[in-house]
Amino acid sequence: MKNIRIGHGYDVHQLAEGLTLTLGGVAIPHSKGCVAHSDGDAVIHALCDALLGAAAMGDIGLHFPDTSGEFKGIDSRILLRRTVALLRDKGWEVGNVDCTIILQRPKVRPHIDQMRAEMAAAMEVALDQVSVKATTSERLGFTGREEGVAAEAGGVAVDLLVVGLRHHDLLHHLRIAVDSADEVHHLRQALYTGMIVEAVNGAVIEVGA
Repeated sequence: MKNIRIGHGYDVHQLAEGLTLTLGGVAIPHSKGCVAHSDGDAVIHALCDALLGAAAMGDIGLHFPDTSGEFKGIDSRILLRRTVALLRDKGWEVGNVDCTIILQRPKVRPHIDQMRAEMAAAMEVALDQVSVKATTSERLGFTGREEGVAAEAGGVAVDLLVVGLRHHDLLHHLRIAVDSADEVHHLRQALYTGMIVEAVNGAVIEVGA
């Protein structure tokens, strides 16, 4: 389908004593943090790669190289905002994203809700468009030995034309009349097949595929 694209991103960072551990835009209390040119936020870096990949626009290193002083110590939420701006300039909007953190310690589950909120705000999308999960590697490999953190992300890019048409369809291509018994007695087919519309007291309360 031309109007929806899916991308995948992966990032790792070495952990070292005395540094700040930042994941998903949240500083997590721990004795170790990520060794990096930026703030070392592996989650956001993987997410940027996923979104850029969905739009066939290269990767984070192409747009924000670690050889540039401009990005020394930068908050990765800024990189995420810039990544989304690049997508929108090319006619794409964020559909949804899904991130997985692989880390032996510390437990990040208590911080996931804040991560989702930080990344949703950076991308200017709804909270339910952002998913974050965490797991360990059962003490296997470099993450299991607590030498580093890894993150994977998937991102869906949607054609901005489709996003715009969703609202257009709702306003101009759906006609719903509700009688005094709150029963829908006229519904004109939407442009998108499979669109579901529910009406209560004359108000459309849900539109989805």
